[in-house]
Amino acid sequence: MRDFRRLPSLLRVASILGLLFSLASLVLFAAMFGVFITTLRSSLQPPVNPMRTDVIALNLGMLGGACIFAVNAYRTSFCQTDRRSFRLNSWQGQLRTIGALATLPLCALMLAVVIPQGDVAFLLTSAVSMLAAAVLLGAYLWMSIWTGTLL
Repeated sequence: MRDFRRLPSLLRVASILGLLFSLASLVLFAAMFGVFITTLRSSLQPPVNPMRTDVIALNLGMLGGACIFAVNAYRTSFCQTDRRSFRLNSWQGQLRTIGALATLPLCALMLAVVIPQGDVAFLLTSAVSMLAAAVLLGAYLWMSIWTGTLL
C-alpha cells in the first residue's frame, strides 16, 4: 500500500485496471472450466461459445498484463542507480507505454466481440491475440534483461 501511494495518478489507475482485467480474465476462465466439466458429464452442447469466451478471457488477461507491466517498469526504474532510467517520468511516457502494449490485446478483444466465431475472419482474432502475446512476452523479457531481474 505504501508503494501504491507513491505512484503517479495515471499509474495508480493503470494498476487498478490491471488487477480488474486480470480478475475478469480469471473469472471467465473459471466459468469456462465449469462449463467444460458440466458438458463432459452430461454430453450436451455448451450453452456459450467456448472459443469466443476463451479469446476474450485471454485478451482481458493480456490487457491486465500490459497495465501491470507499465507500473512495474516505473517501479524498477527508481530502483536502479547505475543504469539510465526508463522514459516513464512523465505522464506522456507512461501513457505511451500503456498504449503501445495494450493496443493489440484491445484490438483482439474488440474483434472477438464483433466477429462471429464461425466466420473465417475469426482466425484474424486468434492471430492478433497471438501477436499480442508475443509482444507482451518480448516486452517482459526486454525489461527483465534491462534490469537484470530475469525470473
